[in-house]
Amino acid sequence: MNRRGFLRSTALAAGALILGRTQSAVAASPKRIVKASKFPVGSHRKFVAANGAPAFLFRTKSGVFAYSAICTHQGCTVDYLAAGKKLVCPCHRGSFDPFKSGKVVSGEPPRPLDKIAVSIQKDWIVQS
Repeated sequence: MNRRGFLRSTALAAGALILGRTQSAVAASPKRIVKASKFPVGSHRKFVAANGAPAFLFRTKSGVFAYSAICTHQGCTVDYLAAGKKLVCPCHRGSFDPFKSGKVVSGEPPRPLDKIAVSIQKDWIVQS
């Protein structure tokens, strides 16, 4: 291997090492959603999950939980209807109960909404 080839392969290896550290550091840090002090018990809100998808966050006396806002039927975005305490899909009116593990209450969805891991760390609600 000549000097140019050696330098190039060394630079590529160093770059991969740096990228590997950067990616693992980013993956290890939780995504902050909202300050816990600004999100009291009984609250709900829409947020953008770490993967870029829409999601809903809820807080009850027992803690915080979140679900993807993507309907499991055909991928439409669900909305929260506070009056009925349900997440409802506008496309085919499928509905989900966020207070019972996102289970299907009515309509065509084949399974519950996907759960998103969230927790309270210090004064922040974060996606784990």
